[in-house]
Amino acid sequence: MRSTRKRHLGRVAAVAAVGILGTALAACSSSSSGSGTSSSPAKASYTLGVMINDTTNPFLATMGNALTAEATKYGIKADILNGNTDNSTELSDVQDLIDKHVSAILLTPSDPVAIIPGVKEANQAGIPVFALNSAIASGGKLVTYIGDSDYQYGVAEGQLAVKATGGHGNVAILLGVLGDAPEVDRLAGIKTVLAKYPGIKIVTTQVDAWENSENLADTQDLLSKYPKGQLAAVIAEGPEMYVGAAYAAKIGRTDVKFIAGDYSTQVEAAIKDGQLYGTVDQSPVLEGQLGVQLAYDWLTGKKSAVKTPDYFIPLPVITAANVASYPAQWSG
Repeated sequence: MRSTRKRHLGRVAAVAAVGILGTALAACSSSSSGSGTSSSPAKASYTLGVMINDTTNPFLATMGNALTAEATKYGIKADILNGNTDNSTELSDVQDLIDKHVSAILLTPSDPVAIIPGVKEANQAGIPVFALNSAIASGGKLVTYIGDSDYQYGVAEGQLAVKATGGHGNVAILLGVLGDAPEVDRLAGIKTVLAKYPGIKIVTTQVDAWENSENLADTQDLLSKYPKGQLAAVIAEGPEMYVGAAYAAKIGRTDVKFIAGDYSTQVEAAIKDGQLYGTVDQSPVLEGQLGVQLAYDWLTGKKSAVKTPDYFIPLPVITAANVASYPAQWSG
């Protein structure tokens, strides 16, 4: 959720978004997956400075907790600061971490552009910078981005919609925060897939901003505007779709298939109950673990283990067919 999930916001393998099931599960459950390093304590003393745009967000809080636990395994200190989804606070946090002379900085910013001055300051201080979960625009020097490919995330959602509808019918899309990188890239991925199916028509896009209340309001509006038989599917870019799907089930609108993004315990339950057709699983636990592992690799001279400019995580697709094998990792 790069997401801030309200960006799950907010945001996912990215090079093969559909069909990576068994291997992705193993990756999500392993504390040393991804970089191939062991989790033995570090010989030197390192401190990872971490700025997360909203540490109260359930997805990002889970990522932060996983990062802290992984750092402990490596004998590394993790100093996590909350950006409070405020650009000036986030920049101030970065300056604070620089002043503390941390070994490396991991950033999950609210805005991919507004954070660039902080990246440049860290560059001048000689501190390596990693983008974690949220992409950062060009302008500063990054070691790599760690997280999902939001474009492939959208591709996976589009493919789910095709399977759910059989390639025919009207489809509505509920967007996250407009202009946010995950929102833009996921929509592009969805549209790329649906454009290949002339029997599918995108009749409207609305904005739920990754908010449960907005998702419910949008779903109520859609089901009122499109009576039974006139709407085949609704795709949301985040996990909040479980709210609208529950409402649809309550009023008997089983004619509409609902696709979510991300995989909270609520989404898991909705898939098991038949209210959601499926979702794309972006693991906050794996992202937090990889943030530590790749920073450790970089700091200890194993730079070849760090894929650049992007280190994409797997994006398994979850439906009723495999939901029992994929316990959700977070709730929100």
